[in-house]
Amino acid sequence: MLRIFGIFLITQLCHSEAQQCDPGEYEINGECCPMCSAGSRVVKHCKPSTSTTCMPCVDDTYTEHPNGLTECMRCKVCDAGARLMAKEKCTYTKNTVCGCAPGDFCRHGAGGDCEMCSASTVCLPGSKVKILGTEFNDNVCEVCPDGTFSANNMSHTCQPWTKCEEEGMTEGKAGTATSDAVCVQRGLSDTVKTLIIIILVLIVCGALAVVSFWWKKRRKYGVTPAQETGDESKEQIGRTLIQLTENGTENIPS
Repeated sequence: MLRIFGIFLITQLCHSEAQQCDPGEYEINGECCPMCSAGSRVVKHCKPSTSTTCMPCVDDTYTEHPNGLTECMRCKVCDAGARLMAKEKCTYTKNTVCGCAPGDFCRHGAGGDCEMCSASTVCLPGSKVKILGTEFNDNVCEVCPDGTFSANNMSHTCQPWTKCEEEGMTEGKAGTATSDAVCVQRGLSDTVKTLIIIILVLIVCGALAVVSFWWKKRRKYGVTPAQETGDESKEQIGRTLIQLTENGTENIPS
């Protein structure tokens, strides 16, 4: 395709001294013929009595500029093996423009047209994106500094580890480059636990001392809880008998 156009240019240069044609014309056999417009080609060269005969380019061919070509140029095919894809499809007046698929960047190319793509670097957990890649540049990653982490691919920032003490908790698991510190609720210290046990023991001992004192006092005066309960029962029976007697007397007819 480019070879045909190159031959045409060389031909024009070789004949430039023999025949000077106006812009928009090409020289052929010593004659200056009108060029065909972009998107078409020459079918018949002009003659002294006729103008150039042109024909539009067919599918997958093009001419980008006014020309005297007898064949349209073949459209470029984007090579999938080089990870290329058509960014702009070929038209009758413009060649195909190749580019990269999402997630790739152009390693070799010029003028917006790519010739080879490569997979973009993925910034893994434990790192962050320092410079985000473009169509023609790879991503640049940076390791998270000490005391920070990132848990996902392509993180744009590294998060600081949680400071458990500031949250009123203790650190159960230290942070890493890919995970945050794990905090747990503060447990009772050994000193506090010991103090609670001593208080409970004192309460129990005090209660036992009160019960023991009460029991000894009762025994000192010869009254046990069982006797006290028996005396109260006898008094209750006596009151019940008196009440029944009174009720019976009232019910006898006079």
